[in-house]
Amino acid sequence: MNTTTPFKNKVIKVVSKIPYGCVASYGQVALYCGAPRAAREVGWTLNRMENVDEVPWWRVVNNTGRITIKGSSFSADMQRILLRAEGLIISEDFTFNIEEYRWKPGTDVMQF
Repeated sequence: MNTTTPFKNKVIKVVSKIPYGCVASYGQVALYCGAPRAAREVGWTLNRMENVDEVPWWRVVNNTGRITIKGSSFSADMQRILLRAEGLIISEDFTFNIEEYRWKPGTDVMQF
């Protein structure tokens, strides 16, 4: 059963706008969805959607510049592979310089 909520729709819209080679933090996505304290809910939402190819879930990471997948059928290794394929330099301990790759969208992102 695929349940769609207004929050899930916003997460899909925001994450779908993250460009190739860029990342956003869970908190950043939550902020753009109008729910700045819902970073964990963003993670849960993406975890339930990971098989949706149109939504680049792998571009959403921890704000400290670390891949932190938990409770998912995909692994941190898979996310690192996908991000490296987009040109990001990710270390063996799953860390990277988030500011080098952070998505900095215009105001159009928050217009739902």
